[in-house]
Order: sequence, then C-alpha cells, then structure tokens
Amino acid sequence: MVDVIALDTSASLADWISAIGQAAGAVGTVAAVVVALFLPGWQRAKIRPIVTLEFDRTSEDIAVHESPPWGSVWIRLRATNRPGRETARRVRVIVSKVEPEEGSVLPENTLALRELSWSEVRTGELDLPAGMQRRIDVAHVEKKRAAKKNLVSPWPDLGMGLAGWPQRHDGRDYLGEGGFRIKLTVAGENLDASEWEIRISFKKVGLSNESSLARIRDAIEVSGPVLVSKETSLRRRRWLADG
Repeated sequence: MVDVIALDTSASLADWISAIGQAAGAVGTVAAVVVALFLPGWQRAKIRPIVTLEFDRTSEDIAVHESPPWGSVWIRLRATNRPGRETARRVRVIVSKVEPEEGSVLPENTLALRELSWSEVRTGELDLPAGMQRRIDVAHVEKKRAAKKNLVSPWPDLGMGLAGWPQRHDGRDYLGEGGFRIKLTVAGENLDASEWEIRISFKKVGLSNESSLARIRDAIEVSGPVLVSKETSLRRRRWLADG
C-alpha cells in the first residue's frame, strides 16, 4: 500500500512567495558563512609579504669603505618587500650553504649557516614595510688586520669573508680568494621562506695589502641573486589545495 500525500492546493500566492523567500534566505546565509570562512584567507594571501633580492654593480651594492687603519669593500644585496603588502616582520637573511667553485678552496674553519648583517644598522633582523628596500651585507674584502687581544689571526691576509651577524673577529668568516656559490635563505615571522643563490669571486692576482680599494673592487665579480625555491606555509598550502 502506497500512502498518497495530498498537497494543499489552497495555499495562497503569498504563502508560496514567503516559502521561496525563506529558502533564498537560507542559501544566502550559507553563502555568507562560506565567504566569512574563505575570503579572509584569500585576502591575507593577497597582502602576505613577499621579499625579493637584487643586485646592481653600478650602485652602492659594492661599496668602498676607507676607515684608517682599516680599508674594505662591501658586497651587498637589496631586499625589497613588494608594494601593497603587509610589513614583513623580523626579516632575516641566512647563509645556508657555501660551495667553492672548481679551483677554489673553502677554508676548513670557515663558519657558514649564519645570519647576515643588515647594512648600516648592524643587526641580524628588522621589519621591512611594503615597498621598502634595505641593503644586506653578504661579504666583504679586507686587507690584513693585526690580531687583537685574545684573538688569533682575525684576518690573515688580503681576502674575502662573509658578513655574518654578530660580527666575528676570530677569522672564521674568512674565505680568502676564489669563486664561491652562496645559498641564502630569506625568512621572517609572517612570510614564506625563499632560497636564493649568488656567485661571488675575488681574484687576488697582482694585488696586495698596499693596493688601492678601487683596484680591489675591480677584482670582485658578483652575479645577481637567483630564486632557487620558495617554501609555502602549511596554512597557505592547505588553502591552495582547497581552492
């Protein structure tokens, strides 16, 4: 036996309109919930900081500093937070790997895997507002430095070294001469980490501790930083997978 359900055909047009309105209201509520759940994540992704690195040899990215009795040439990169983004907080640039090229040798006691120093401000991390550009010290070439008290050979001879933070005075940042591929990790409190690679070389042939800084500068070669990889945050990976 099949029960037959009788429809109430006496319902007025107003009742039908009311029912349709209620159904539309329910759909609108669901849509509002979906927007509330997913739109903020989309908006955050749109303003999440993106920090890039660049280099220009014709600028102060290679800077000569004469401060007797010391003289040095500094190799820097420019870090920029993309315009229209949030302020990148506690940005750090870390040397993740140093590889000597063929014919070059990495001194055994050189200490890599260190934060680099932001130029002029002498700190390992800082905030980078949207559209702001700041230089980061990567390496420097210096003339021989006399040992200070309780320190052994802080700079054994004219050569190149890493510009780590905090600054070392024990010679473990010393690279000497030759070509090196340096991998850098850019990280921060509210941005996805990215890995970059640059090539720096210093040829000491014909130079000495008596050479001018201008001649020393001419012996330095730097390739522009290349983006190797970008690590997307877990939250953003889930959002991308769902969306």
